Amino acid sequence: MNQNNHRADKMIFAARRCLGVPFHHQGRQPEFGLDCIGLVVVALRAVGADVRDQLDYSSRPDGMKLVDALIEHGAVKVGDISPADVLLFRYDNQPQHVALATSGDTMIHSFAPAGRVVETFIGDYWRRRMLGSYRFSQLME
Repeated sequence: MNQNNHRADKMIFAARRCLGVPFHHQGRQPEFGLDCIGLVVVALRAVGADVRDQLDYSSRPDGMKLVDALIEHGAVKVGDISPADVLLFRYDNQPQHVALATSGDTMIHSFAPAGRVVETFIGDYWRRRMLGSYRFSQLME
């Protein structure tokens, strides 16, 4: 297994350990709750990524700040979906939700309507809202 696959596996393992954790806006601690960004932060920190985390966002975050933060942390938009990619979704025509791909067809995310961290199929509902797949440079080194 190459280093990139190992890092992706570690990120997915860390995220899956959070399955069932309650949704909590701005949550960053699996013991208490996570939001969608918090789950990605947990996964990135599991592979030693240096994440400058921000908690100054509303329940409907500024979509452009979300995209800027992905890029600032070394994420590159890619055309395909690979395990451990961050998937970006829109609501109200703005980027406002992220998930971690666990395969080309499944993802894990902290989803407010579900009230917890769930792993789900990337069906039509999500594909219509997907704005892109982002891969972190730390995983490509």
